Amino acid sequence: MATLSFNPTRIPHKPISKTASFSKPSEIPFPFSLKPSKNHVKPLHLQSNIITKLSVSTQEEEVETENEDLEEDDPTAETVYLDQETDPDSIVEWELDFCSRPILDVRGKKVWELVVCDDSLSLQFTKYFPNNVINSITLKDAIVSISEDLGVPLPERIRFFRSQMQTIITKACKEIGIKPIPSKRCISLLLWLEERYDTVYTRHPGFQKGAKPLLALDNPFPMELPDNLFGEKWAFVQLPYSAVREEIASLETSFFFGASLDLDLLGIEIDDKTMIPGLAVASSRDEPLAGLLSL
Repeated sequence: MATLSFNPTRIPHKPISKTASFSKPSEIPFPFSLKPSKNHVKPLHLQSNIITKLSVSTQEEEVETENEDLEEDDPTAETVYLDQETDPDSIVEWELDFCSRPILDVRGKKVWELVVCDDSLSLQFTKYFPNNVINSITLKDAIVSISEDLGVPLPERIRFFRSQMQTIITKACKEIGIKPIPSKRCISLLLWLEERYDTVYTRHPGFQKGAKPLLALDNPFPMELPDNLFGEKWAFVQLPYSAVREEIASLETSFFFGASLDLDLLGIEIDDKTMIPGLAVASSRDEPLAGLLSL
């Protein structure tokens, strides 16, 4: 039997102060270590240990604690985070969103935000921008600054899901040798944006009630399939989940073309004996077909 439930332990809840900046991942001052397991909680926001002197009264300690909590809860703060147990060289692909938010600045103009993460949320970055600096140069400089501030190499690929931002993102990426990939498979990023809408944007002092959905579909209507999506033969098939997991493992360890879905991130639990239905397609253009289906 399969159950579907969102896994909240994989998504952050409070932003790090915008003053946080790390030149090397080994210098991130976290009070405890984490192992880069898919199941561990990413400590995006940690409550600072308050150093008090014996002469400070209990009342003053409580006030200081409240001030720390207020700072961490600040919806205007920016996020700069890298899991200290993650090898920076292992992060070769980022997921990126660069778009306006349902937030107005002091001029009454829409605030833009850059949100970047990797698929395991080991890297997390957010930064607000005014609407009069939105161009490929700003985005390129921001991508480079993420690499420099966190001490990670520039990624080989950047996935993004907003087709309306394709021109700016593509130009910025190509100028610094990164392959841009328009894709709906930005699962970690999409879940994080949903969480940020509820816990950050709606609490921002400039939040605009009644704004259009943050994650609206670009093409909500059926479209005709391109020719290279048609196969010569096809059949409905099913496999036990244990066999599906073996196929997923082969994608991660071999050079097969394709992509898998992180069920742990989505909080999906499936019994090994559960039969998984699917569609098998035989085609002389199997590589283009697999490429399109993996986007």
